[in-house]
Parts: sequence; structure tokens; C-alpha cells
Amino acid sequence: MRKLVLMGLAALLWAAPANAKEVLGAQLCGPAGCATENAKLALHGPGGPFDGELVAHAHPGAWYRGYLLAGDKGKVVGKLLFYYVPGEAQVVQPGRYGQTTTWTRPNGRLASLLDRLAQRVKPYAGPNITFVTLGGERVQDPGSYLRLWTIGSTAHGYPRGTAEQPVIFNSEPASPWSDGNYMVAYPKERLLLRDGQLASLPRSVAARLARGESLNAGGSRRWLWALVVLPVAALGGFGLRRRREP
Repeated sequence: MRKLVLMGLAALLWAAPANAKEVLGAQLCGPAGCATENAKLALHGPGGPFDGELVAHAHPGAWYRGYLLAGDKGKVVGKLLFYYVPGEAQVVQPGRYGQTTTWTRPNGRLASLLDRLAQRVKPYAGPNITFVTLGGERVQDPGSYLRLWTIGSTAHGYPRGTAEQPVIFNSEPASPWSDGNYMVAYPKERLLLRDGQLASLPRSVAARLARGESLNAGGSRRWLWALVVLPVAALGGFGLRRRREP
């Protein structure tokens, strides 16, 4: 299985300009700019520079947009996109050409290079979610759906394919958790498939998910709280003013 995944990684990595024959360095970018360093990396091997340990997805947090500088005879002819999550030291290759988004832990020269670059530029603070769709429909409180990247326990079964609901995150700019990721929810079965990892959801979360409601506890009932508290507070203030009148 690992061999097949790495072969897919290699195919994605080198879906680059035809005249790119080597990796000349890397670049990390944050909201204030980019840091670049020239450093030749290994081209050959099943995974190329990304031939590191396959890992589960990182939790949402600080991140960089990165590029490998592809070139020929020392001249850069193209940039190959990836993302870097420094808190968990993970490289993310976004899903492309039918491939699932892949999370790996960089090793060797690439790990050292990314560590040096990360010290020279500040990362994005986290994914800025603009909207989320569930089965093609926009959900309430889209930021709360980032919980789907952190919640859940080990699943002890497989989805039967009933009521399959793709979950698509949109952010500005695109991030490791909103660029070609493969997330599918099965609310009735309380299962969630996220970038190849299957998780079991708590019953309460699955119920809110099925309705496209906020995934924050009590989030979908905040309007009810406002309807109860605000009028009571207003009446209390009115009664206080009446008592003070001569």
C-alpha cells in the first residue's frame, strides 16, 4: 500500500514543466512574504524529496504555503506547491489528479531546509474558513466545522455508503485543510472519512452534522438564548426605572 501511495506522490510531484530535471531549493510563504533558500534535494526515489513517513492529518493550526523550486542546469523553470505545518512538522501535498491529499513527515535535507526557512518568516495563524458545504449545501457557522479535523475516535466498522455527504472546506487563502482534501461524512452511521483516515463521531456531533448546524456545543441554540435573556433584561430595566420615578 505504501509503495502505491509513494508512486502516486511521485506522479504528482513531477506533474511539472517537462524540462524540470532537478530540485534547486524551496520557498516558504506566510502572510507577510516568503523566504527562499537554494539547496539541491534528491530527485530520484519513489517519493522524491517527499519520501518521508506517512502520517495522519495535522490538526488545524499555524501553516505555510511552500514551493519546491524545479529547474534544469541551475535555472528555475517551475514551482511545485505543498504546505507545511510546523507545529506537527508535517508536509502536505494537496489532492490533485484524482489523488488523495497526503500528509508526510519530512526527513533528511528537506526537514532541515524547512526548519531553517520557518525561522525566517512568520506563518499563517490558521485556516481562515469562509464557507463549508455538506453534500453541496452551505452549513451554519462554518468555522465550527474545523472540529471535524480534531474530533472522533477509532472507527470499528466501515461505511455502507448510505447518505454519503462530501464535506468541502473553503478558505481565503487556500490552506492544508481546504485544498483538495477528501472528507466524506456518514452522519447516520456516525462515521467520517478524512484524507484516508476513518473516524467514529460522537452521537451529538453526528446529529448536528446531519442538519448542517453549528458543531460548537449549543451553537445552534444561541438565538434561543438571546430571545429569552434580552427581553427579560429589558423588562428588568424597565421595572427598575418605574420604581425610581417619583
